[in-house]
Amino acid sequence: MTKPVAYLSYCLKVLNSRWKFGKKKMKFGVGVDYSLKALLLLAERYPTTSPVRVEEIAATQDIPENYLRRLLIELKRGGLVASQKGPSGGYMLARPPARITMAEVVQIIEGDYTPVECLEESSSTCPREQPCAMRDVWREVRDSVNNILRGVTLQALSEKGRHAINYSI
Repeated sequence: MTKPVAYLSYCLKVLNSRWKFGKKKMKFGVGVDYSLKALLLLAERYPTTSPVRVEEIAATQDIPENYLRRLLIELKRGGLVASQKGPSGGYMLARPPARITMAEVVQIIEGDYTPVECLEESSSTCPREQPCAMRDVWREVRDSVNNILRGVTLQALSEKGRHAINYSI
Protein backbone atom coordinates (compact mmCIF):
# COMPACT_ATOMS: atom_id res chain seq x y z
CA MET A 1 0.00 0.00 0.00
CA THR A 2 1.20 3.50 -0.72
CA LYS A 3 1.54 5.93 2.18
CA PRO A 4 -1.57 8.06 1.36
CA VAL A 5 -3.72 4.95 0.96
CA ALA A 6 -2.37 3.45 4.20
CA TYR A 7 -3.02 6.72 6.02
CA LEU A 8 -6.56 6.99 4.67
CA SER A 9 -7.19 3.40 5.69
CA TYR A 10 -5.88 4.18 9.18
CA CYS A 11 -8.11 7.28 9.50
CA LEU A 12 -11.20 5.37 8.42
CA LYS A 13 -10.42 2.59 10.88
CA VAL A 14 -10.07 5.09 13.74
CA LEU A 15 -13.23 6.96 12.80
CA ASN A 16 -15.19 3.76 12.35
CA SER A 17 -14.09 2.47 15.77
CA ARG A 18 -15.08 5.77 17.40
CA TRP A 19 -18.36 6.42 15.61
CA LYS A 20 -20.23 3.62 13.93
CA PHE A 21 -21.32 5.60 10.90
CA GLY A 22 -24.99 6.45 11.11
CA LYS A 23 -25.44 4.63 14.42
CA LYS A 24 -23.46 6.45 17.10
CA LYS A 25 -22.38 10.00 17.66
CA MET A 26 -19.25 11.31 19.33
CA LYS A 27 -20.25 11.46 22.99
CA PHE A 28 -19.15 10.92 26.55
CA GLY A 29 -20.03 7.66 28.24
CA VAL A 30 -22.98 7.11 30.54
CA GLY A 31 -20.59 7.12 33.51
CA VAL A 32 -19.97 10.84 33.05
CA ASP A 33 -23.71 11.50 32.82
CA TYR A 34 -24.49 9.45 35.93
CA SER A 35 -21.60 11.02 37.84
CA LEU A 36 -22.77 14.53 37.02
CA LYS A 37 -26.36 13.69 38.03
CA ALA A 38 -25.15 12.34 41.37
CA LEU A 39 -22.84 15.31 41.94
CA LEU A 40 -25.62 17.76 41.09
CA LEU A 41 -27.85 16.18 43.71
CA LEU A 42 -25.03 16.57 46.24
CA ALA A 43 -24.42 20.15 45.05
CA GLU A 44 -28.06 21.05 45.66
CA ARG A 45 -27.67 19.93 49.27
CA TYR A 46 -24.32 21.63 49.83
CA PRO A 47 -23.14 22.77 52.43
CA THR A 48 -25.07 20.28 54.53
CA THR A 49 -22.88 18.03 56.63
CA SER A 50 -25.28 15.10 56.50
CA PRO A 51 -24.31 12.61 53.81
CA VAL A 52 -26.74 11.33 51.19
CA ARG A 53 -27.18 7.56 50.97
CA VAL A 54 -26.25 5.81 47.73
CA GLU A 55 -29.72 4.28 47.56
CA GLU A 56 -31.32 7.72 47.67
CA ILE A 57 -29.06 9.11 44.96
CA ALA A 58 -29.68 6.07 42.76
CA ALA A 59 -33.46 6.24 43.21
CA THR A 60 -33.88 9.98 42.70
CA GLN A 61 -31.51 10.15 39.71
CA ASP A 62 -32.56 6.83 38.13
CA ILE A 63 -29.04 5.38 38.22
CA PRO A 64 -28.31 1.67 38.71
CA GLU A 65 -27.17 1.41 42.32
CA ASN A 66 -24.17 -0.91 41.84
CA TYR A 67 -22.84 1.19 38.98
CA LEU A 68 -23.31 4.34 41.06
CA ARG A 69 -21.29 2.81 43.90
CA ARG A 70 -18.37 2.20 41.54
CA LEU A 71 -18.60 5.74 40.16
CA LEU A 72 -18.70 7.28 43.64
CA ILE A 73 -15.57 5.33 44.61
CA GLU A 74 -13.79 6.84 41.59
CA LEU A 75 -15.09 10.32 42.42
CA LYS A 76 -13.85 9.87 45.98
CA ARG A 77 -10.40 8.82 44.74
CA GLY A 78 -10.46 11.94 42.56
CA GLY A 79 -11.20 14.16 45.55
CA LEU A 80 -14.67 15.30 44.47
CA VAL A 81 -16.72 13.51 47.13
CA ALA A 82 -16.20 12.40 50.70
CA SER A 83 -17.89 9.46 52.34
CA GLN A 84 -19.10 8.63 55.79
CA LYS A 85 -19.58 5.04 56.94
CA GLY A 86 -22.25 3.67 59.19
CA PRO A 87 -26.04 3.61 59.39
CA SER A 88 -26.30 7.33 58.68
CA GLY A 89 -23.47 7.21 56.15
CA GLY A 90 -23.34 8.22 52.54
CA TYR A 91 -21.66 10.76 50.31
CA MET A 92 -21.23 14.52 50.23
CA LEU A 93 -19.16 16.94 48.17
CA ALA A 94 -15.55 17.19 49.29
CA ARG A 95 -15.38 20.85 48.30
CA PRO A 96 -17.74 23.64 47.27
CA PRO A 97 -19.68 23.10 44.02
CA ALA A 98 -18.17 26.30 42.63
CA ARG A 99 -14.77 24.56 42.74
CA ILE A 100 -15.73 21.38 40.88
CA THR A 101 -15.79 21.50 37.08
CA MET A 102 -17.24 19.21 34.45
CA ALA A 103 -13.70 18.74 33.13
CA GLU A 104 -12.64 17.17 36.43
CA VAL A 105 -15.54 14.73 36.28
CA VAL A 106 -14.70 13.70 32.72
CA GLN A 107 -11.02 13.32 33.63
CA ILE A 108 -11.77 11.12 36.67
CA ILE A 109 -14.36 8.92 34.96
CA GLU A 110 -13.04 8.64 31.39
CA GLY A 111 -9.52 10.07 31.41
CA ASP A 112 -8.27 12.69 28.99
CA TYR A 113 -10.80 13.72 26.37
CA THR A 114 -9.36 13.01 22.94
CA PRO A 115 -11.69 12.83 19.93
CA VAL A 116 -9.22 10.75 17.88
CA GLU A 117 -6.57 8.23 18.77
CA CYS A 118 -3.63 10.11 17.25
CA LEU A 119 -3.97 12.87 19.88
CA GLU A 120 -3.50 10.52 22.81
CA GLU A 121 -0.18 11.05 24.56
CA SER A 122 0.78 7.40 24.36
CA SER A 123 -0.26 7.09 20.72
CA SER A 124 2.34 6.45 18.11
CA THR A 125 -0.09 4.81 15.72
CA CYS A 126 -0.29 7.58 13.13
CA PRO A 127 1.62 6.37 10.08
CA ARG A 128 2.26 9.93 8.91
CA GLU A 129 5.65 11.40 9.54
CA GLN A 130 4.51 15.01 9.14
CA PRO A 131 1.62 16.59 11.10
CA CYS A 132 -1.53 16.76 9.03
CA ALA A 133 -4.34 19.31 8.76
CA MET A 134 -6.88 16.91 10.30
CA ARG A 135 -4.76 16.45 13.38
CA ASP A 136 -4.68 20.22 13.90
CA VAL A 137 -8.47 20.43 13.58
CA TRP A 138 -8.97 17.54 16.01
CA ARG A 139 -6.57 19.24 18.43
CA GLU A 140 -8.72 22.40 18.21
CA VAL A 141 -11.87 20.32 18.86
CA ARG A 142 -10.24 18.70 21.89
CA ASP A 143 -9.00 22.00 23.29
CA SER A 144 -12.34 23.75 22.72
CA VAL A 145 -14.31 20.99 24.44
CA ASN A 146 -11.87 20.91 27.35
CA ASN A 147 -12.02 24.70 27.72
CA ILE A 148 -15.82 24.64 27.81
CA LEU A 149 -15.85 21.83 30.39
CA ARG A 150 -13.26 23.64 32.56
CA GLY A 151 -15.50 26.71 32.55
CA VAL A 152 -18.64 24.94 33.83
CA THR A 153 -18.91 24.27 37.55
CA LEU A 154 -21.40 22.19 39.50
CA GLN A 155 -22.70 25.41 41.01
CA ALA A 156 -23.41 26.86 37.57
CA LEU A 157 -25.14 23.64 36.50
CA SER A 158 -27.19 23.57 39.69
CA GLU A 159 -28.30 27.17 39.18
CA LYS A 160 -29.26 26.43 35.56
CA GLY A 161 -31.29 23.47 36.77
CA ARG A 162 -33.17 25.63 39.27
CA HIS A 163 -34.07 28.15 36.58
CA ALA A 164 -34.99 25.58 33.93
CA ILE A 165 -38.62 25.50 32.87
CA ASN A 166 -40.19 22.07 32.62
CA TYR A 167 -43.15 21.73 30.31
CA SER A 168 -45.54 18.83 30.57
CA ILE A 169 -48.89 18.21 29.00
